[in-house]
Amino acid sequence: MEARNLRNMIIAQTPLLGEENTPIHAPANGGTGFEGATPRHQVAFTPNPLVTPGATDATSATPLRTPMRDNLSINPEDRSFAGETPREMRMRVDSTKRSLQASFKSLPEPENNFELLVPDDEGEDDTESGKALSEEDAAERDARIKRLKEEVERAALARRSQVVQHGLPRPPNVDLERRFDDLSLVPPPEGEHEAVQRLIDLELAQLMKHDSVAHLIPGTAHPGGTPSTYEPPPDAYVAAAKAAVHRELAGTLGFPNAPEEQVRNAVRALAVGDDAAVDESASWVRLRGTLVLDTASRSWLPAEDLDADARAAGYKAALEERRATVGREAARAAKVEKKLGVTLGGYTTRAEELGKRLGTASVAIRETAVEYESFGRLRATETAMGPARVATLKEEVDRLEGRERTLQSLYAELEKEKREAEGRVGALEERVMEEAEMLNEAALAEMEAAEE
Repeated sequence: MEARNLRNMIIAQTPLLGEENTPIHAPANGGTGFEGATPRHQVAFTPNPLVTPGATDATSATPLRTPMRDNLSINPEDRSFAGETPREMRMRVDSTKRSLQASFKSLPEPENNFELLVPDDEGEDDTESGKALSEEDAAERDARIKRLKEEVERAALARRSQVVQHGLPRPPNVDLERRFDDLSLVPPPEGEHEAVQRLIDLELAQLMKHDSVAHLIPGTAHPGGTPSTYEPPPDAYVAAAKAAVHRELAGTLGFPNAPEEQVRNAVRALAVGDDAAVDESASWVRLRGTLVLDTASRSWLPAEDLDADARAAGYKAALEERRATVGREAARAAKVEKKLGVTLGGYTTRAEELGKRLGTASVAIRETAVEYESFGRLRATETAMGPARVATLKEEVDRLEGRERTLQSLYAELEKEKREAEGRVGALEERVMEEAEMLNEAALAEMEAAEE
């Protein structure tokens, strides 16, 4: 075909004559491969991965196999596992396992040469830290949440008034103005006692109004629950007030260091008229300070029943016990302080750094304040004295300008006199020159006459 096309091009007429072009025969696939001096090789087609592994291309002797996906480069490049039989695949896997086991056996033996650092904390602290590090059980979590909820409810119940807590009778509706009139709150206080009583009555009236609004009872005029504007005092204030009342009441009864239950029993005994219980409670409080520890019987006896040596031994034993207790508490406090130092070390460092920065900032603020005050005073002084200085400078400038004008006029007059004097001097010079020429001419005439 190529030879025929070449022959047709050779025998064809020149295209300048206007005849048709020489027909060129070409196959449907675009050429025979011999269009140039070098034959064109067959282009290799992309293998089809879906072809059966044993299939081969018609123009190539290389078998077309499915390529393996090896993105991690685990399989060697010079081998192809496609087309293997199940037996060959099992043999290859077993060989790989044996090679891997042999590699593991060639590893060195582990060495268990480590040290255990046991902290010097108490056992209860280790137990608490172990519990803190372990995962909390669901039942314990639910119990803890329930306990916290009960504590919150107990605290909320404790914040209520005693009337509401015990369900005592109370008015369903409270009119503050009328209550103020009933409690004599309208007149102004006359003394300290009246002022204190006025504050107590005012707080009592507001508390009654709050109870009638916040805790409704049948017969209230606001069944919808109008919000109360009363703000209860903080729990710390209430606790401090209760402690102050307890101390005052215990001191009044004669045993200032007695517990609350004992004071309550004493008050109840006074209410029912049982003076013996009060005397017995008060006697124990008074006698407690007179008892001394007897080292022989390890019991507390009155000081008058023991001699001086026994009392000294009792005091010494009590002192040693207190010292041992102080030593244990000091050691425990040191451990707690050490833990707190580890826990709060970063905060302490941060606090020191912030303290230094605050000190630097405070010094800068003071310096800035001093500068601001100084410039403020300077501004006030300049505002007061500035106009006077400006007026003085203006006067001096005006005086200098007048002097300058006077000197300028004097300079102009002197300049004019100078020009006039120079004119007169020039005229005189011309006359002198003329007279000199005339004298010269006369002298020449006389000389010529003399010569003749």
